[in-house]
Amino acid sequence: MKKIKFRYNKYRPDVLYILVILGVGLGLLAFFGFLKITGIDKGPEYGPVYFRQHPMHAVYLIFALIPIFMLVPTWFAKKIWSHEDLEGHIDLYENYALLNWREQEIQINKGDLVIKIPKPQPFWYETYILKLPDRKITLVSSVRENKEKKRGKRSLNIAIRALSDYKGSKK
Repeated sequence: MKKIKFRYNKYRPDVLYILVILGVGLGLLAFFGFLKITGIDKGPEYGPVYFRQHPMHAVYLIFALIPIFMLVPTWFAKKIWSHEDLEGHIDLYENYALLNWREQEIQINKGDLVIKIPKPQPFWYETYILKLPDRKITLVSSVRENKEKKRGKRSLNIAIRALSDYKGSKK
């Protein structure tokens, strides 16, 4: 028996996508709220005195705030999504492997496993989809571990490489 420990992200990529969409939506709402509060949305003659005297500054402000109100919530979404890691391990035996993941123990018989790597992959995390006859498991590499190790191999990559010996033949 061989035991391989690995770290993985607590959340799936779907959670990141939802957080980014919500963040950008809230950022745009905040942007339009800012335009309403300042009166810039009504036109140059109804806006604040400063913007009536300097109308180009209003234009600069509007176009500068759009990326800020969109990128800052996106950055927060990434930080929330990648802040928590979990640990798991794989016990490799001759004819099967035991995957201990999210406090569950899943038996993977030799030949029953299909490993899919979605394309394209982001540069700051990797996703693996393990397909078994009765379930589908999505594992996302640890973003924190990637920062700690810099260019080294991530523990999830090593575990998936060892688990690839249990893959079935493509049909």
